Amino acid sequence: MQQRPHLLRTLLVVGFGLLLLALGMVMLVLPGPGLLVGFAGAALIAGESKWAAGLLDRVDLRVARLFRRWRR
Repeated sequence: MQQRPHLLRTLLVVGFGLLLLALGMVMLVLPGPGLLVGFAGAALIAGESKWAAGLLDRVDLRVARLFRRWRR
């Protein structure tokens, strides 16, 4: 039986994920790997939330379709 995660751990992970997401948005206009940092933050949040995981899955499917279309 899997135990429910501790509230403090969940808050820290989501907080750090939001921080990375915000830094990724800032890095889109400033020098830096904005998309990479933003996706890392989204992945951290998705590990703690089902709706964020579903959103990340939909984004992944659309990017895969665009990549396949671009490769043709």
